[in-house]
Amino acid sequence: MHGHKKLAVAMTAMSIGAAGGPAANAAQAQNEVLAASTTTFTGGGGGWCFKGSANATFSAAGPATGPYPGTFTQINANVSVSVPTWTSRTLALSMPFTISSGSTTITGTATNPPPYAGGSLLCGSGSMPTAGVIVAANGATYTATIHSKGHPAQNVSGTAQVSAAFDFRPRYVVGTPPTLTLLNFPSP
Repeated sequence: MHGHKKLAVAMTAMSIGAAGGPAANAAQAQNEVLAASTTTFTGGGGGWCFKGSANATFSAAGPATGPYPGTFTQINANVSVSVPTWTSRTLALSMPFTISSGSTTITGTATNPPPYAGGSLLCGSGSMPTAGVIVAANGATYTATIHSKGHPAQNVSGTAQVSAAFDFRPRYVVGTPPTLTLLNFPSP
């Protein structure tokens, strides 16, 4: 009988430890949100709406909120959507970022891995030229390196969400400032 009580106490302790362990680590992770307040476009292009492509190259900056509050910059970020057939489309992202938070600097890149979902073309009037790109990538990924003064560099990766919209005009591009959310980013 004593053996059963010891086993039950040991199993209860293991259950509590297992429940508290991952849950405690998960509570430390938060989303790091990079919401651009300025966006400068350096390039953009368009094709045909139902069988074509469009892309935008830009730099962005703004506040970073989450476990590493501060500011961020994105330089030479690229978003492109292609529609090879009437029934398929791809969204490619290459969005390098740098976050400055006190004595910590984080450098990384967000991309959109296969199946490249989450983008669509805005269609203009007339002969159906492409007028822009809508980005709503919920399955993007990020890799980053956290450089904190006095600590070894820490490599992290995970899932990201990207949202933006870009409008192509003759000789220039306008759009909504992009928002990049790094999900479950580790706390300092």
